[in-house]
Amino acid sequence: MGDTMPSQAAAARPDEFMRSPVTARAQEIIGEIRQVVGAVDPAAIAALLGAVGQARRVFFDAQGRSGLVARAWTMRWMHLGVTSYMTGETVTPAIGEGDLLVCLSARGRTGATIAHAATAHAAGARMAALTTTPDSRLAAAADLLVLVPAGNGVASVQHAGSLFEQACLILGDAMCGVFQQQRVISDTELDARHANLL
Repeated sequence: MGDTMPSQAAAARPDEFMRSPVTARAQEIIGEIRQVVGAVDPAAIAALLGAVGQARRVFFDAQGRSGLVARAWTMRWMHLGVTSYMTGETVTPAIGEGDLLVCLSARGRTGATIAHAATAHAAGARMAALTTTPDSRLAAAADLLVLVPAGNGVASVQHAGSLFEQACLILGDAMCGVFQQQRVISDTELDARHANLL
């Protein structure tokens, strides 16, 4: 009779889970993201949302882990019916007048992204930048600037640009959600654009 009953073991697991170093770290990260998102200028993010809605086409550019976030943005804007492309893909056309290039770079000094921004301007497109660094080359070149104070304003226990990437993903999803509400786009319309060649 000394064995722990299944119900007793199951009841103990939630407490053990809540005390886990992993979940404690996750709560700390969530707190960091909340601080960063709360510190973003509402006017700047509103201007970016408006620019996306007005653009003929929207191109997204970033490298490394930020590039994964940019790809997630590209996909969701496509679901919303916005003509959107990720730079560097074989199916991405030339950028031009009336288009918008959205660049993500924490330090604002990523060579490829800065080069793409220059190409976009030369072709007559506008460029929006999300960065932590207001005095960076990318920020200086931006037509629209959204400062995301991850690690530069809000300290982080995480490595490198993790907090910037997380905050950008949340901001991107939030913008898409607001756009969907403003344009009264149903979930059914988004569902119809989800990939079916898997």
